[in-house]
Amino acid sequence: MPLPGDLPLNGLSPARLWSELDDATRRDAAHSLYRGEWDDPVGRHEADAAIAAAIRFRPVAVRKLPLEKRIDYLLRAVRPDDSLATSLLLALHLDRRRPLLSCFLDRLGIPQEDGMIDPDHDVQPPARERLLDAVAGLRAEFPGPEVDLYLVSLLAMEPETWGGLAVLLEENRAG
Repeated sequence: MPLPGDLPLNGLSPARLWSELDDATRRDAAHSLYRGEWDDPVGRHEADAAIAAAIRFRPVAVRKLPLEKRIDYLLRAVRPDDSLATSLLLALHLDRRRPLLSCFLDRLGIPQEDGMIDPDHDVQPPARERLLDAVAGLRAEFPGPEVDLYLVSLLAMEPETWGGLAVLLEENRAG
């Protein structure tokens, strides 16, 4: 899914990024949240609570709905806040794009296991040259739209760590 060329990268929030995603990507993320290998009961609970509030059901009734119905409500009736949008973006990447995550973190020398950063490792903002090399490596191995979405997701979720990606993404947009 190509990201809109006019998507503002400075001050981008997970909720704003979510609102710009196409339907297929959002559906993939919702499936990943509910059925993915990455177990996130808090994210699923948050999604169910948001659905319940949007359609005025009790949360227990939402949990009894078939999966596809829950996903449809999530996509049509809920406008995720930053927390839920973050859970959805994480689920998408951790369920379906772990090789991309692993490649990026390895190129940056960040300790990881299957795309998950070692929780004991304090990630510092990478230098521009390291980011350039890591992004170039991703672009050589993975589809451009997936790379762009991953990088923009990092930027939206943790701008203090990944703020250097904004300049690289803008340069890539320019050509």
